[in-house]
Amino acid sequence: MLKIITKLLTLIVIVIVFSPPTFAKSILVQSSTSLKNSGFYKHIIPAIKGELGIDLHVVAVGTGQAVKNALNCDADLLITHAKEAELGFLKTGFGLKRLELMYSHWLIIGPEKTAKSLTIKNDISDAFHLIFNNKYKFVSRGDNSGTHMREIKLWQEAGLNPKTFSTNWYLEVGSGQGATLNSSIQLEAFTLTDSATWFSFKNKGNAEVAYKDEKNFNIYSLTTINSKKCPNVKIKDTEKVVDFLTSIKGKALISDFSINGYPVFFPL
Repeated sequence: MLKIITKLLTLIVIVIVFSPPTFAKSILVQSSTSLKNSGFYKHIIPAIKGELGIDLHVVAVGTGQAVKNALNCDADLLITHAKEAELGFLKTGFGLKRLELMYSHWLIIGPEKTAKSLTIKNDISDAFHLIFNNKYKFVSRGDNSGTHMREIKLWQEAGLNPKTFSTNWYLEVGSGQGATLNSSIQLEAFTLTDSATWFSFKNKGNAEVAYKDEKNFNIYSLTTINSKKCPNVKIKDTEKVVDFLTSIKGKALISDFSINGYPVFFPL
C-alpha cells in the first residue's frame, strides 16, 4: 500500500512539474479618468471576465496622456473621449479601428448664487459668453485631458480665446477632474465636467449644475492598436472585448450602470 501511495504522489508531482503553465488572459486599457472614478470599470470588468475570461488592467489618465502611452505601444485598447485626438492617433498608423461606444453629458458646474444665470441660456456658447462677459471665476483642468480639450473647443466655438484670458478670473490648475472640482468649489468658480464624474463626486459644497449641454454629447470611443506598429498587442483578446462591449449584451450592461440612481452612460 505504501508503495502504491508513493507512486501516486510521484505521478502527481510529475504532472504538476511538466504541465504547461496557465495564465489568466488580460488586456491593458489606457483610459480617461472619468470612467474609472465613476465606478464604471468596477461595473463592467467582472462581467467581461465572466463572459470572456479576459481581465481588464486599466491605466486611468487624461486622454492626451493615454494616447501618448498608446504611441509607446503601452496599450492594447484605448477608451477615451476626445474625437480629434483619437482621429489623430489613427492617422499615425498606431490606431487600427475606432468605434463610438457610448455618451454622457457635458455639464458646467458653478456656485449656487450665480449658477441660475447660466441655466436659462439656450446654447452652451451663450453660457460661456456670460462667464466671459461677467468675468466669473472659471477653473480649467489645463492638463490636455479630454475634458480640457473639450473646454478649449467650446471657448473657440464661442469666438473666444482662453490664451488671452486674465488669470484674475481664468485659472488653470493642471489637475485631474476631482481636484479641479474641489478647486472650483473652494473658489466659488465655474468649471466644465462630465456628468458621470459630477454624479459620483461627494464634495459638492454649494455648487450645482449651471448648464447641461443637450446638443453636444460627451462621446467615449474604443480605439484598437495596430499590431504592425506594436507587435505585442493582444489583438484577438482585444477584439473579443470590443465585440462584447458593442453587442446587445454589452449595451445592456452600459445602460444598467447608474450613480445614486442616475443613469449616466448611454450606448450608441
